[in-house]
Amino acid sequence: MKKICITDMTLRRAAENRLLGFKERIELAKLLDKLNISALELPVLSGNKADSIFVKTLCSVILNTTLSQPAGLTREEADAAWKALEKARRPRLVIDAPISSVQMEYIARKKPPQMLAAIEAQVKYCASLCQDVEVSFQDATRADEEFLCQAMNAAVENGATSITLCDTAGVMLPEEFGAFLSNLYQKVPALERVFVKVACDDSMELAGASTVKAFSVGASGVKCCFIGQQAPRLSTICHILKARGESLGLYTTARVTELERTVNRIHSLLGTESREAAAAVQHDEGVAYDANDSLAAIADAVRRMGYELAEDDMARVYDEFLVLAASKPVTGKELDAIVAASAMQVPATYQLKSFVINSGNIITTTASVRLEKDGQTAEGISFGDGPIDAAFKAIEQVTGRHYELEDFRIDAVTEGKEAIGRAVVRLRSDGRLYAGSGVSTDIIGAAIRAYLGAMNKIVYEEKEV
Repeated sequence: MKKICITDMTLRRAAENRLLGFKERIELAKLLDKLNISALELPVLSGNKADSIFVKTLCSVILNTTLSQPAGLTREEADAAWKALEKARRPRLVIDAPISSVQMEYIARKKPPQMLAAIEAQVKYCASLCQDVEVSFQDATRADEEFLCQAMNAAVENGATSITLCDTAGVMLPEEFGAFLSNLYQKVPALERVFVKVACDDSMELAGASTVKAFSVGASGVKCCFIGQQAPRLSTICHILKARGESLGLYTTARVTELERTVNRIHSLLGTESREAAAAVQHDEGVAYDANDSLAAIADAVRRMGYELAEDDMARVYDEFLVLAASKPVTGKELDAIVAASAMQVPATYQLKSFVINSGNIITTTASVRLEKDGQTAEGISFGDGPIDAAFKAIEQVTGRHYELEDFRIDAVTEGKEAIGRAVVRLRSDGRLYAGSGVSTDIIGAAIRAYLGAMNKIVYEEKEV
């Protein structure tokens, strides 16, 4: 089995797009570190003191992951990069080397002989500072092959420990990229002495397939990103390795099972929407099921929503689905509500006794919620950003539990002033989703009952374990 190392470039891209503040970037790095990603590629230092402080802060808080700092093409840039990075547990200096004629001319403003000399000198100098030096050949697939081979040999001979080959244009098909890489292995035997990674643009949505092809011909690493299409998504690569890694003889140390719940938190930080979340929205709004759909089809739809249901729970969901589908097509949202109301029904550890909400446009919203557990009543009082937030926080105060709120929504069941509202709450605990539903003419009461329904399922499972 060959180990595949994953480098995430989101911190670098976020800085380039000015997406995150200092605290958010630190939180993003910590999330990726917990996933045991092999390396995090950091932003290019701009000379601003805040950039250096950011890198030094990461050096003190990142425990598992290599920190890769771009070191430019000059000694001054390498010195600045190393000064910021030197306290890291696993430091790496990265040299971005434009290698195609277009990029050498317009980005580096160098002719091939000058670029070759710059690569030799910078790799040698960086290797004197740091034991781990990477050379990332930008636009490698459009470079002159003979010159690219010269540059790779020069990098390895002067101390590079890893080489990254970039399909920056993103125009190669997987078979073409595999043939490109295989040819380089034949012409540059020195590649066998270093760690080879790939970075494929995903503008044609083929980066995942091209990366897998690269693995099959010798590459052992890939660069991913949550932003844009310059690289495959981390979730895409991890899904491929999870689904087919064993058959391909590949594995990764990244915590794939924890990835799903972390992806949405990262996209929330970035202010972007994950492909997975976008697909789920499209699934909810654009797909309907009818009575002709089999149990297997509905079970698959429920799994795509993120639920892991036992067979008996899935059977109850399907029975309720058939009742509704007998009269009308069932939307994704309605199927989600069926799961919340029908699956994993358990004895209620916490029961709602009463609640009081104080809210208005000139006061801070407060909520008082009284719950009963084992015959004893406890009350929680909390402030919040609106009545729902305050009520949920009051419940957390009573129970001493906090869970990630994956989703919350309220739909009208009937019409008119006395309309009945149905609330659905989805909580996440240890990577699993738990849903609860509540129905009431009072939407706050419906929301509280839905939250308690989901929470009671989690508490019950914890007792069983």
